[in-house]
Amino acid sequence: MKKFMLLATVVAMSLAVAMPVNAQSRKDKKAAKKANWEMQQQQQKEEAELRHQMKMDSLKNAQKAKEEAAAREQAQRDAAAREAAEEKQISKMEAVSNLPCEFYDDDEWFYAFGSRVIKQQNTVASALLRSLQRQMRDKLAGAYKQATRDYFDQMDTEEGSYEREHIESAGDMVINKLVNETREVCRQRSKYPNAEGLHTMYMAIKVSKKEIVEKVVNTISEDQQLKVRFNEKQFRDSAFKVFEQESKKEYNEFKDQQ
Repeated sequence: MKKFMLLATVVAMSLAVAMPVNAQSRKDKKAAKKANWEMQQQQQKEEAELRHQMKMDSLKNAQKAKEEAAAREQAQRDAAAREAAEEKQISKMEAVSNLPCEFYDDDEWFYAFGSRVIKQQNTVASALLRSLQRQMRDKLAGAYKQATRDYFDQMDTEEGSYEREHIESAGDMVINKLVNETREVCRQRSKYPNAEGLHTMYMAIKVSKKEIVEKVVNTISEDQQLKVRFNEKQFRDSAFKVFEQESKKEYNEFKDQQ
């Protein structure tokens, strides 16, 4: 009996010791399982986010490629349109031209052309060039004066004589320099002599409209006192508007003479 009671006591004590250990083991396993599940969930979430980002990047790249292709196509269309406009301008000039080197102002250039009977071969070219430079200088001076007038009208301010004189002076200086640097862009000699047995030399020169405006703007910008009140955008708008009007006027006058 005593042995039986002793054995029961030992078993009870073993069970008492084993139960907390088993309970702790199950708890640890459950916690480990939960941690593993959470880790898997986090991994799946990160993978899903990565796949989403890759998809978005792919869509962005596809859109960018599409836009670049569209831009290239637009650039090609613009280039084709410019070429067509240039061909049209050339065709128009050829259609109305009755003389060699006869050019009329276009969107980019002011032209001056003329001719002179060749009496002394060694001097006629330089004399004709000087004559065309004077013609060009007069044309540009008139157009620039109108552009400055339009500029001050658009600004609608009571500017003093300093501003007006310096803007006009800047234009005169730029125009003189550009005209003095002009060289012939066309020179031809008549195929047949006139009744007196003399040939005629034809010549044309040109000056860039954009270069006039840019150099005037740069010159004015060097004047710190004037630069404060100088509206560069309005000046450009006025200049190109007037230059276009003058070019159309010249061409229309030519057409009226035909």
